[in-house]
Amino acid sequence: MKIAILLKNGPCTDEADRALQTAADMLVQGHTVSLYLLQEAVRFCGPAMKCSSSMGLQGLIEKNLKVHVLTRDAELRGINAPSADQAILEGSYESLVDLMASCDRVVGIL
Repeated sequence: MKIAILLKNGPCTDEADRALQTAADMLVQGHTVSLYLLQEAVRFCGPAMKCSSSMGLQGLIEKNLKVHVLTRDAELRGINAPSADQAILEGSYESLVDLMASCDRVVGIL
């Protein structure tokens, strides 16, 4: 099953922890999971923070979690778009809609 998780809360929040735990659980079950970072969640692309969720994201990426960031929200917060060597993909409102349309399930942790 292809699943999209939308997250608007930044690192070091209960919602971020819940989103990452949900993604981890679904990956273990063999699902294809994409995490789309919106609003304050784009701060996962900024300087590393000292909290469990920011460290857990990299581990999930290594387990094939696909992570997208809404570039416009990142720009509004002064965060640079991910570079080519990062596993986080740039996204737009159009790519968000396309992802949601292509998934079997969409989970909003908003």
